Amino acid sequence: MQSKGNQRRWLLWIVLLAAAAASAEASAQQDQAQQQMQQQQQQIQQQLQQRQQLQQQQQPSANPNAPKGLSAAYLDCRKQASGVYDQQRCIERERRAQEDRMARAYDTLRYRLSGSNRAKLMDAQYTWQQSDAQAGDLDKTLGGGGQAAALQRAEAALERINARANELEKYARR
Repeated sequence: MQSKGNQRRWLLWIVLLAAAAASAEASAQQDQAQQQMQQQQQQIQQQLQQRQQLQQQQQPSANPNAPKGLSAAYLDCRKQASGVYDQQRCIERERRAQEDRMARAYDTLRYRLSGSNRAKLMDAQYTWQQSDAQAGDLDKTLGGGGQAAALQRAEAALERINARANELEKYARR
């Protein structure tokens, strides 16, 4: 009888251990699923923030004479800038935004095109980069020194990049 009682106890222990193991595994899977869901939510929030930033940068300006493509944040920054340093900081920030915009449009076209058309695009972009560098050198040579000249050079570079980004975006919309 005792051996039958021992067998029942052992069987009960085995069942309890199996149930505990199954419960632990289910809990681990649930934790993993929760972590994945949290990561996905974080990614969605980051994407939403990036979209909102892009939308703010690309809002149409209140100034109808402003060049197309410049962000409202840049125009506001320039209005509020109190000195040359502040203006240069505004220009530098916008230049980075315009370079990003140009790179996105270029990448869109590069992935869309193939063969000789892609090669033509890449050659044209390389040629534009060389031309931009030469224009920058010419601005330095002819512009003179001083803070005002440096500000004018930075504005000219920003205008060139903005124009190229506009051009590439126009091609990408076709």
